[in-house]
Amino acid sequence: MARIPLVDPDSGDADPRARQAMSQFGGVHPNVYRAIANHPGALGAFSAFGKVIYFEGSVTAGQRELAYLTASVANHCHY
Repeated sequence: MARIPLVDPDSGDADPRARQAMSQFGGVHPNVYRAIANHPGALGAFSAFGKVIYFEGSVTAGQRELAYLTASVANHCHY
């Protein structure tokens, strides 16, 4: 069970700003986004940061994957 409530963007109780921020993710709502959505401003900032890092940076997809795999090996993560 999550210690931080997870925002359901389809719920009528969800903050409209959180629903709007989560709509940017195209229907994919990992729990980390749903937790951050408790503070819609933080989710908006996190989303903007992610766009710069993943889509507007100079690192290629292959280089990103190599970084992920290297970090997994260095931290003994086997998944």
